[in-house]
Amino acid sequence: MVPAFGKRLAYMLAASALGLAAASCGEEKYRYPSVRLEYLTAFSDAEGGLTEVRTDAGRLYPVSSGLEDVRIAPDSLLRIIGNYAIGLTAGGDSAVCIYAVRQVIAPEPRPASWFKDGVKTDEASVGSIWMGWDYLNIMLEVKAQSGTHTFGFVEDSYTVDTASGEADVRLTLYHNAGSDVQAYTRRAYLSVPLSQYASPGVERVRVTFRVNAGDEGWRSWTFEYKPR
Repeated sequence: MVPAFGKRLAYMLAASALGLAAASCGEEKYRYPSVRLEYLTAFSDAEGGLTEVRTDAGRLYPVSSGLEDVRIAPDSLLRIIGNYAIGLTAGGDSAVCIYAVRQVIAPEPRPASWFKDGVKTDEASVGSIWMGWDYLNIMLEVKAQSGTHTFGFVEDSYTVDTASGEADVRLTLYHNAGSDVQAYTRRAYLSVPLSQYASPGVERVRVTFRVNAGDEGWRSWTFEYKPR
């Protein structure tokens, strides 16, 4: 189940921040913990509080502190990028303390017909792109000033070869810059959900992702996703 706001198209660059989390986590306030900056998947409990996170290495940890003020739909998930440290609870179990968090733009891919105003493919630059745990992660750079930029993923095609157990999905970045001025380079953090392509019998999914890179033309990347 996706968070309630995850059902909208309007994943905005200007509104992607969830804000800073707690400035300290218990005794770590007085020393320098080993802090990591990574993409994470956060899971909510029956009250909408974020109580667990999964790293892109597949490890699931309870959250000891840092996300108390963040609320999403109950029993759902949220893709985030966070500064965190792994520590121990009073009982000796591993847990994470979140120092800062930002929402990652992670809507499910949709066919072109789903975009009521048509598919927008304004210019963008991919700073880095790599496979995560059931996600394709993208650090995007766009030219912007003060306007709102909207992002999404267009599913151009999806085919399955049942004989070989292989599937092929082709995706395009949806980017609507509106009338914003191309003044400064800003970053946007995105993740393409891939678990919906884990159809029965599919063992491998070939994922091709393309972006309009402006003067460089169209750029594309291909990855192999193995459903879990």
